[in-house]
Amino acid sequence: MADRFAVAREQFASHLDAIVASGRIPVTVGEIANGLRMRGPLPEHVVAITFDDGYDDTAAAIELLCEVGLRATVYVTTGQVGARSMIGLDQLGLLADRPDAVELGAHSVTHPRLDELSVPELEGEVLGSKRQLEQLLGRRVETFSYPHGAYDRRVREAVVAAGFQSAAAVKNALSHRADDPWAIARWTVRSSTGAQQIARVLDGRGAPPAWGHERLRTRGFRAVRRVRRTLGWRVGSGR
Repeated sequence: MADRFAVAREQFASHLDAIVASGRIPVTVGEIANGLRMRGPLPEHVVAITFDDGYDDTAAAIELLCEVGLRATVYVTTGQVGARSMIGLDQLGLLADRPDAVELGAHSVTHPRLDELSVPELEGEVLGSKRQLEQLLGRRVETFSYPHGAYDRRVREAVVAAGFQSAAAVKNALSHRADDPWAIARWTVRSSTGAQQIARVLDGRGAPPAWGHERLRTRGFRAVRRVRRTLGWRVGSGR
């Protein structure tokens, strides 16, 4: 079955063309967070491009992006570095050598839904990924991305406590100046996303502004997932 989040090279190139044509200023997630906290400049018309997980084709995508003068934030699942189809140490090193174009962030150790975890598990995933990536890169890592976009107040607090200065959520909405620096809204690009749709979103159409509070349906989905996780654990353990 085709991956609905995998974008072909030619399609990706057309997306980049649409971004360049929009005239928006490319920034990193960290720069957006600094602007939201009024710690740095944040122009009116900016765009942040992000990649989650860290696949073995991420470095190639970054090369295309750099060729047209764009920048990106790449979030790495640290426990999967070097695994099949995932980014390797050499590729990660190449990205680390481009701090002008690439901001590197953590994306947990094993990519679970963090809002389903116990406190010790949560700390291991959040703080553990920060420490692992910092060890691999030899420098501080200050931005985090919630796997599956799943987070709640407890998860957000764990990310702040770990020392991250920013975090990316999903929301499929447009970030704005009242957005949360530790839950910056993003809009998901899928295999079905065309360049015209990218252009509409960059023009402020086709996606809503990010909301300030967690939506009721998000809480409902989380409750269902937690119940399923608990029942699965009981069945698997025989309890």
